[in-house]
Amino acid sequence: MNILLLLFAGFILGPAFLILALNFTRHNRVLRKRVELLITTFLISCACIAIFTTVGIVLSVLFESIRFFQAVPITDFLFGLEWSPQTAIRSDQVGSSGAFGAVPLFAGTFLITIIAMIIAVPLGLMSAIYLSEYATPMVRAFAKPLLEILAGIPTVVYGFFAALTVAPMIRRTADSLGFDVSSESALAAGVVMGIMILPFVSSLSDDVINSVPQAMRDGSYGLGATRSETIRKVILPAALPGIVGSFLLAVSRAIGETMIVVMAAGLAANLTANPFESVTTVTVQIVTLLVGDQEFDSPKTLAAFALGLVLFVITLILNVIALRVVRKYKEQYE
Repeated sequence: MNILLLLFAGFILGPAFLILALNFTRHNRVLRKRVELLITTFLISCACIAIFTTVGIVLSVLFESIRFFQAVPITDFLFGLEWSPQTAIRSDQVGSSGAFGAVPLFAGTFLITIIAMIIAVPLGLMSAIYLSEYATPMVRAFAKPLLEILAGIPTVVYGFFAALTVAPMIRRTADSLGFDVSSESALAAGVVMGIMILPFVSSLSDDVINSVPQAMRDGSYGLGATRSETIRKVILPAALPGIVGSFLLAVSRAIGETMIVVMAAGLAANLTANPFESVTTVTVQIVTLLVGDQEFDSPKTLAAFALGLVLFVITLILNVIALRVVRKYKEQYE
C-alpha cells in the first residue's frame, strides 16, 4: 500500500512541480540558466556512469583473465587444439590438470556464425529490397510486422525448434543421401540461428534503403535506368554503410547466442569444419564453466573470463573493420 501511495504521489506531484518550475523560471533568466546548468550536469553524469560502467566491466574481465594466464600460458590458451577444462577441486583430490586450448571453441563459434550469416544475409537483404522497392503499401504493411515477429520469439523456442524439427530433418535427409550426420550438428544450429537473426538484417536494411533520397531514384530513372539497375548501382551503394551495420549487428547477435547451440549443436569441443558434426561455442562454454561447485579462483572458472576477453577483442576488431568500410563508402557516396 505504501508503494502504491508513493507511486500515486509521484505521478501526481511530479508533473505538478514540473509545470510550476517551468512557469517560475520562464521569466527569470538567471534561475533558468541555473536550471539548465543543473540539467546539463545531470546528463553529463549519466553519460559518465555509462562510460565508467563499461570501463569497469572491461577491467574486471581483464584482471580475472590475467589471473588465469598466470596459471595457464597464453600461448597454450590461444593456440591449443584441445579443450578439456576438468581440474581437481581440492589440492588433495586426484584429477586431471586440464587442457585449455581455445581453438576448438572459436572454430565452432565461427562455423555456426558463418552458417547463420549464409542464411540470414541473402534472405534478409532480398526481403528488405522487396519490401522497400517492389511491395505495395498493403503488402508491406502486412509482411514487415509479420517478419519482425521472429525477433520477439524467445531463443529457447528456437532451440526446441532446432532440436526437435530441424536437426532430425537434416539427419534424415543426409542419411537418405548417404552422409553420416550427428544427432547434434553445427548445421542445425546455424540454420535456426540464421532464421532468428533474419529480422535484424531485414528490418534494419529496409529502414536504411528507405532513407535513400527519392531524388537519387528519380535521377537514375531519368537517365533511362531500369528499377533493378537503379537498385544495384544507386540505392545499394548509397545505403551500404547502414547495410554493413545491420550485418555487424547480426554477427554480434549470432556470436552471443547460447540456447540454440546448447540444444542443437551440443557441448563437444570438436575442432572441425564439418557442419554435420557436433561443436560448441565460446558463450556455451562460459556458461558451463561458471556453474557448479568449482572454486572461483580455479583455472577452470577463470577460463570463462579469458574466453570473454578474447571474444571482446575479436568483436572490437570486427567493429573497427566495419567502421573503416563504412567511412570509405560514406566518403565515396556523400
